[in-house]
Amino acid sequence: MPRIKYQEAIGQTPKRGRPALAVSDAEKARLHRLYIIQGLSVRDLGRNLGIGEKAVRLRLHAAGVPMRSNAKRPRLRYVDPVRVYSDVILHGVEGAAKRLKMTKRALQYHLSRLRREAKSE
Repeated sequence: MPRIKYQEAIGQTPKRGRPALAVSDAEKARLHRLYIIQGLSVRDLGRNLGIGEKAVRLRLHAAGVPMRSNAKRPRLRYVDPVRVYSDVILHGVEGAAKRLKMTKRALQYHLSRLRREAKSE
């Protein structure tokens, strides 16, 4: 004989699955500040909060904080093009690439992109 669950016996529908994670407004603001504004990684956030990476991701999702892409951003996006060109002139492409902590090929690609942008303006 199958077992009758209590909620079904009294006419209620039983809840299925894990309850939703509740995140307070203060915690939402803190997660937003640390992850979006300060730019901490999920790993650093976990160390800061004393929880695991999966728990951090669940809390960020529950708080509605948009996750960042895992793709690496080009470092030259934040470097002044004049400084890049002067480094290339002074140290050569290989030396400038080492100083900017990137590969020679990546630096050559960005230099060609900067040249194309300069021509189009």
